[in-house]
Amino acid sequence: MSRKLLFTILFLVTTLSFSCRRTITLPKTVEAHYVQYKITYLESMVGDVPTRILPAKMDSWYTDYFVVTKIEGFFNQFSLIQIANLKNKRVTTLLNFFGNKVYYRGGKGELPAGIVAPSKISYRTTGKQSVIGGLNSKQMEVDTGSEKFNIYYTRDFNVKRPNLSTPYTSINHPLSDFRIQLSYLKMHLTSAKYEPRIIESEIFMIPDDYRAITRPVMEEIINSLFTKE
Repeated sequence: MSRKLLFTILFLVTTLSFSCRRTITLPKTVEAHYVQYKITYLESMVGDVPTRILPAKMDSWYTDYFVVTKIEGFFNQFSLIQIANLKNKRVTTLLNFFGNKVYYRGGKGELPAGIVAPSKISYRTTGKQSVIGGLNSKQMEVDTGSEKFNIYYTRDFNVKRPNLSTPYTSINHPLSDFRIQLSYLKMHLTSAKYEPRIIESEIFMIPDDYRAITRPVMEEIINSLFTKE
C-alpha cells in the first residue's frame, strides 16, 4: 500500500467515524458451536503479497444469536471479524490493520464488506458424504455459470441463518467446506476442528476503540491491502 493511499484512508476513517452503537441485552455467557477452519489460498500471490504468509486459519462461533468469524495474523497487527446478527440479518465487519480499528455495519441482507459473490449461483445435491473436521457432512455442487465446485454442509448442529456472512445464504445448515472470496483473495475453507463451548457475550459487541466508516471506505481499505502500488 502506498504512503499516499494509506494517509488518505486514515483521513477518511477519522472524518467519517461516529460513536453510535446499539446496545443489545444478552446473557453474560452463551453456548456456542466453535469451528476452526483451515484456510487454503487458491493462488500463490495476491497483488504483491505471497499468500503463504497470510493467516492459516479462521475461527468461527455459531450461536442462537450471532455467528462470529475471525481471521487474524501478522503478529496480531491484522484482524478481520464479521458479526452476523441472526435476528435482523445484518453483518458488521470489524477491521484492525496495524492499530487502525474501524467497522462497518451492513444493511439487512447485505453481504459483508469485501466479500465477492458470483453474479448467479445454483446448487445440486450429489448424495456424497464425508466427515470433515469431526463434522458429518453432505456434499453439494455449486454452479456459478463460469465454474463448478463442491462444498459441504453439516447437520451436526443447527443455528438459524448460519451463512449470512457468505454468498451461500440460501443454505440453511452450517458449512464445513466451502470457497469464498475476500476482495482479490480467493480462499478454500475446510473444517479442521469442532467443539461446543461456553463463550462470553462480549464477543458480539463492537469495542469502543473501533470507529464507524462507510462501506466504500471499508472496501477501499480491504482492497488496498492486496493491491500493487
